[in-house]
Amino acid sequence: MKISTTKSGPAGFNTVSTFLLAISLLTFLSSCTKDSTDKVDDTNKKRIEGQSTAISSDAKEEAVDMAEKIVDLAGMNITARSLSEVALQRAANPQIKLYARKVLDGNRQSDNELVLLARSLSLQLPTSLTPDGQDRLDDLKNTKSGTEFDLKYLDELGKVAKKSASVADDLNDDGTTDAVKAYGKKTRKSLESQKEAIKQLTNILT
Repeated sequence: MKISTTKSGPAGFNTVSTFLLAISLLTFLSSCTKDSTDKVDDTNKKRIEGQSTAISSDAKEEAVDMAEKIVDLAGMNITARSLSEVALQRAANPQIKLYARKVLDGNRQSDNELVLLARSLSLQLPTSLTPDGQDRLDDLKNTKSGTEFDLKYLDELGKVAKKSASVADDLNDDGTTDAVKAYGKKTRKSLESQKEAIKQLTNILT
């Protein structure tokens, strides 16, 4: 007896099922392509572009660019905080633990200031790790405890600080308000001190 290959038969059912599965997979992958930072960027962009037509297109583009930099900085703050929380628990060297606590305290103050700044500009900020931040955190968690872990923490924190300093520098130079420029300048100075501290601690461990 031959198996029917019409849409009502098993073969047809399998074809339809495969098609529906492919559609579901594509939908799932599409939803995963945007992390929390991308979604916040989209929300901020729509709000800015929806402002009064009296605001020029150039001004709106500058505002969108500034908003994206603020969001990037907030995302990197989350990464630095997450790395330091793990280091506070697992670091072998007391000086590294002490420094992780210092980073957390400074990060908390910086976050509070950034939240106030974003609120004054009617901007949303991310609340979770970016994919890059999650990768850095996973790498740190998977590192063997001891000096290897301490050095890994400093290395990852240093990379985040470098990227954050670059963004803060842009805000200082190109911020669309005095408040944004002031925050960029203050943050840049703080991150330069952090990079120097990381360098000194790395020298101690090596």
